[in-house]
Amino acid sequence: MKMYPVELDNKYGYIDENGKTIVPFIFDYADEFEDEMGFVEVDGLCGFINRQGDYIIAPKYNDINYFNEGMALVELDHRYGYIDLQGNEVIKVKYEEGKGFTEGLAAVKILGKWGYINRHGNMIIPPTFDDANEFEENGLAIVRKGENYGYINGEGQCISGFIYEYANNFNEGLANVGLEGKNVYVDENFNIKIDGNFDFTNELLNGLAAVSQDNLWGYINNSGDFVIEKRYSWADNFNTEYAAVSIEDKYGFIDRNGNIIIPIEYDNVLEYSEGLFSVEINEKWGFVDLKGHIVIEPKFHEVDNFYNGVCKVIIDEKEGYINKEGEFII
Repeated sequence: MKMYPVELDNKYGYIDENGKTIVPFIFDYADEFEDEMGFVEVDGLCGFINRQGDYIIAPKYNDINYFNEGMALVELDHRYGYIDLQGNEVIKVKYEEGKGFTEGLAAVKILGKWGYINRHGNMIIPPTFDDANEFEENGLAIVRKGENYGYINGEGQCISGFIYEYANNFNEGLANVGLEGKNVYVDENFNIKIDGNFDFTNELLNGLAAVSQDNLWGYINNSGDFVIEKRYSWADNFNTEYAAVSIEDKYGFIDRNGNIIIPIEYDNVLEYSEGLFSVEINEKWGFVDLKGHIVIEPKFHEVDNFYNGVCKVIIDEKEGYINKEGEFII
């Protein structure tokens, strides 16, 4: 059963798709369920409930992240630690900052420097970095020393050298980085594979990346060849089969062959979801279908993506949920 967090008289609760109250309106804030847990806040303290409204993690932290690898980062009085799924504080709240567990390790900050701990709280990689990202599935993490970035392995060895002005995670075998003032792509051996004198780059996604060259945006493949010519004022990556593009402050969508699917005539666009595109006209949001026909009139101040046929919207500072006909169901 899908449950929706809704505000009523300055309190949050959860209702179903028919508008029936499932969890009473007793929270100061409530968020969507994730992994059968709903984030809630009461009197400035955060916790998790189950779908029956019972606390899984009682609200006693200033902030709490969703669980990753069975551990959740928590904050209390500007210090950070980790709890398990039963709410046990398995790693003491003592760090200046922290990030989620990935690949069995979590980045934590202590005495102004970042290192990595394991699930037992043991410092596996000493805190010597000025910033540190989470480990990725390829076993590498991006870290910073001074002004430069590099990639470390699970033993804490910087296998790339601290040579990059910026660095991004590897995707499809390549990472877009800043090297000696240039925007390039390197492989997992840190050899330059694409050097196209780009102004801006994005990660490769499903074989394509939106890049800017000579102040025009287009799309390259993993060989660095332009497969969609650079002609746009701005272009987003293909997060779905369609991507948002802009020409002279107007926006629309193209497909992976560069065909215009939604005319480039809107004030703004967001994303494609479940057969509909969100578009903005005169500061109001609505939706068009694949043929470009307006199916939900632009009248909302904010919209989310559709999920299971339902979309969260805001109109006149009030939240609600609509179906694909634009009818309020909640």
